[in-house]
Amino acid sequence: MKKSVRILIAGVAAILCAAFLGSLVQTQFNLAALSGLGASFSLVDRLAAMATDLLRFAPMYALLLTAALIPGFLVTAALLRLLGWPYRDAWYAVGSALALWATLALVDRLAPMPTLIAATRTVPGLVAMLATAAVAGWVFAQMTGQLTRVHIGRATLAVLVLLGVAAGPEPAVANDQVAATGAVEYQIEVVAQGLEHPWSIAFLPGGAALVTERGGVLKRLSPGGEQVVISGVPKVFASGQAGLFDVLIEPGFEVEGRIFLAYACGNNSANHLCVASGQLSGMELTEVREIFRAEPAKYGNAHYGGRMAWLGDGTLLVTLGDGFDFREEAQRVTSHIGTLVRLNPDGSVPRDNPFVKRDGALPEVFSFGHRNVQGVVYDAHNDRIIAHEHGPKGGDEINLIRAGGNYGWPLATDGVDYTGALVTPFRRYEGTVAPLWFWTPSIAPSGLALYRGHPFPQWHDNLFVGALADKSVHRVVLVDGEVVGTERLFAELDERIRDVRQGPDGALYLLTDSPEGRLLRVTPRVPPPAQVMTLDPQALTWVGEQIFRNECAGRHECLVHWNEGEAFPSLGIGHFIWYPEGQTGRFTESFPALLAFMVDQGVELPSWLERARSQGAPWSDRAAFSQQASASPQVEALRELLYATRGLQVRFIQERADQSLDAVVNAAPVAQQTVIRERLWQLGQTPGGVYALMDYVNFKGEGLAQTERYQGEGWGLLQVLQAMDGGAGQTALDRFREAAGKVLARRAELAENPIERERWLPGWLRRLESYREPK
Repeated sequence: MKKSVRILIAGVAAILCAAFLGSLVQTQFNLAALSGLGASFSLVDRLAAMATDLLRFAPMYALLLTAALIPGFLVTAALLRLLGWPYRDAWYAVGSALALWATLALVDRLAPMPTLIAATRTVPGLVAMLATAAVAGWVFAQMTGQLTRVHIGRATLAVLVLLGVAAGPEPAVANDQVAATGAVEYQIEVVAQGLEHPWSIAFLPGGAALVTERGGVLKRLSPGGEQVVISGVPKVFASGQAGLFDVLIEPGFEVEGRIFLAYACGNNSANHLCVASGQLSGMELTEVREIFRAEPAKYGNAHYGGRMAWLGDGTLLVTLGDGFDFREEAQRVTSHIGTLVRLNPDGSVPRDNPFVKRDGALPEVFSFGHRNVQGVVYDAHNDRIIAHEHGPKGGDEINLIRAGGNYGWPLATDGVDYTGALVTPFRRYEGTVAPLWFWTPSIAPSGLALYRGHPFPQWHDNLFVGALADKSVHRVVLVDGEVVGTERLFAELDERIRDVRQGPDGALYLLTDSPEGRLLRVTPRVPPPAQVMTLDPQALTWVGEQIFRNECAGRHECLVHWNEGEAFPSLGIGHFIWYPEGQTGRFTESFPALLAFMVDQGVELPSWLERARSQGAPWSDRAAFSQQASASPQVEALRELLYATRGLQVRFIQERADQSLDAVVNAAPVAQQTVIRERLWQLGQTPGGVYALMDYVNFKGEGLAQTERYQGEGWGLLQVLQAMDGGAGQTALDRFREAAGKVLARRAELAENPIERERWLPGWLRRLESYREPK
C-alpha cells in the first residue's frame, strides 16, 4: 500500500475515532448537567440521545477536528523530524490536544456565542474533549509510522471531502403552521434613519419618541424624525450582544417624567443585566438610579433579555437571558439568570411575588426556565402576559407567562444546539409550561406588539413579532388563547427587525437592526372609516342607567334638581343645564336642546314647558326653585316626564357625544389629531369606553369653549384625551379614567370658589370610578 494512501486512511480513522468519542463525551456531560437539575433518564433516553448526537453532532465535530488536527499533525511531524524527540506516539497525542485547544479558543473568540461546544463550558468537559483529540493523535501515529509533510498534505483534501459528505444539512422540523388569510394593503414610510443598531422605541406625549442604540446611546426623535442625543445615560457595557436595550416611560408620563432603561453593565469577565430609572428633563437624564442588577455576575457578552413591560398593577416586568454558557441556571430560582423578574418602580420587591417566601430563592423572580426573552407585552384586556424567547437552533417560543411558571429551558426545547448536539432528550417535560407556539427553523424573534389600533381592523388582537434571522415580521393570530394562524410580513424590506410597536396613532412601527438602522411606519394604503360608539340597544340602556346613577343615584326626585353653588337647575338623567330666563353663564346650556330632540321624536310636552323651552327655566334662582319644588305640580310633572323618557335622553346624549367627537378632533392641534382620533376609536370599541365618552362629554363638555376654562386650562373631553399619554399596561378606558382625574383635579386647584376643591372634586372622582366595563 502506498504511503500516501496509508496516511489518508490513518487521518480519516483518527478523525472519525475522535468524532465518535467526542460525541459520546458531549452527550454524557450534557445529560449529567441535566441530571444535576433533577432530570431523570431511562436507558432508552440515553441511548437515543447518544445516537442522535452521533448523527448530528459528530459530523460537525469531525469538521472541527479536521481543521484542528491537520495543522497539528504537520507541526508535530516537523518538530519530531527537526528535534528527534522520542516517544513519538505521545507527542502526537499532546500535539493533537493542543491543536484542538487552540482551535476551540479561536472559534469561541470569533463566534457570537461564548462557547461553541457545550461540554467545554467546564474544565472537566474541556479536558475530556481534548482527550478525544489526543486519542486521534495516538491513532494517527500508530497507523502511519514516520510521516512527511507532503504525504499528510496529499491526504488532507480527501479527508475534507469525505467529512463534507458526512456533514450534510439536517432536515428542518416544521411546527404545523397555519397560513393566515386576508391580505392587507399597506405602505411603509421612513420616519428616521442613520440609527446605529437601534434596539427599542418608546413614544412620548406630543408625538416625539425615544430610541435606544445598542452601543449605549439614547436619542430623542421629533415627529419629523430629527435626532438629538440625550445625555446622562448610565455607563453601558457594549460588546457583542451586550449594550443598551429597552426604554420604557413610567405610567402617567406627561411633559417630563421618569424613564426606565435596561442595559448590560460591568465588563466581559463579570457583567449583569441592569435596570435604571432617571428623570427626563429636556435633553438630559438626571437623578439616574440603578434599581435592579441581575445576580450572579456572568462572563461573556450574549443572552441578556432586556425587555420590560408595565403590568396592570403598576409593577415592572423585566426579561433576562441565560448568558448562553449558564443555561442550567435558568432552572434555579436562586439566580436571576434565565428568568423574568417583577419589581416595584423603585426596585423593591412586590409582596405577592411567587417566590418571596421560599428559602434561598431570589424574591424578584416571577418565572424561570427561559433562554433569552426579547419580547414581552401585557394584555390589559385579558389580564395576561405574553412573551417570546430565542430557542437555540430552532425552538423559538411564544409563551403565556404565569407567576411562578417554569418554562422548561434547558430541560425541554424544540430546538437543538448550534453544533447539532441535543440540549435535552425532551421536547416537553413534566412540571414545565409548554409553549403556545414555536418556530423551527429559528426566526430569532425580537420585539413584540399586541395590535389594537384603528388603521388595521383586520389585525385587531394579533401579535406582531420582529424577526432578526428571518428578516421579516410574523403576524400571529390568537383566538381564545390559541394560535390559529400566522403570516410573514414586510419581507420585501430584507432587513433584520429588532423592535415592533403600535404607535399612539395606531400605526405599526418597526426598528431595523443595522449600523444604518431605520425607524419605519406602516399604515394602510386606504385608511378605514372610524366608527366610534357603536352600541346595541341593550348596551345603550346600560349606559343610560349608569349615567342616571351617576347624576341622581337613581333617585326620582333628582331628575329636577338645583345644586348648591350653581346658577342653574340640572334636569334629567344627564343633569342637563337650563339657565333661568334672561340669564347665561360660562357653561353650555343643554336642556332646551334635549326638549327639541324629544319633540322631534314625537314627545308631547306640557304647554307650560313648551312655552318655557324657548324662554328659560321658570325659576329665577335656587331659592325660588326650592320654594316651588316641594309644592308645584309642574315640578312633579316634569320629573314624571323625564323619568318616562330616560331612553330618549340616553339617545340624545349619544347623538350629542357623536357630534362632539369630530369637533373635539378638529379643535386639537394638527399634530395631535391622528392620535386623538385613535384614542376615541379605542374607547369606542367597548361598552365601558362608550359610556365614559358619553358620560364625560355630557358631564363636563367638549372642552372647546373659552368660557369653560380656568386660567386658560380647560376640563372637557379634549383635555382628557390629550392627557391620556402613558398608561402602559392599561386599557384605553383605564387611561381615560386616570387622565380625567388629573384634569378635574387641575380644574379644582385653579378654581376661585373653594367649593370645587372641598365638595365637588371628591364627587367627581367617585363618578370617574364608575368608568369601567360592565360585569
